Amino acid sequence: PPRPIFGICLGNQLLSLAAGAKTYKLKYGNRGMNQPCIDLRTGRCYITPQNHGFAVDSDSLPPMWKPLFMNANDLSNEGIIHTNKPFFSVQFHPEASGGPTDTAFLFQKFVGHVRSI
Repeated sequence: PPRPIFGICLGNQLLSLAAGAKTYKLKYGNRGMNQPCIDLRTGRCYITPQNHGFAVDSDSLPPMWKPLFMNANDLSNEGIIHTNKPFFSVQFHPEASGGPTDTAFLFQKFVGHVRSI
């Protein structure tokens, strides 16, 4: 089985580029501790810490990849996920505990993938 991947911040852009997607420069960038991100699977919004000036072009994601999170302010991509492999990433910083533990489930998901191999 493929080894799990969990990209954080620049890791979201790197995983997207490796998959064949494109990135673009944001007009102002997303910076600070209070950036709202919507989980596109559930519709739930999380308050996240961010510090980035580029974003993934969601429309350029190849087949088998889909957006995972979206910034509620500027609607930019904040994460991607593979549809059948244990690969996912987020543009924000879940390790910074902005929620403070709202997005800890991402680490639990990754650890679950690692333990299953």
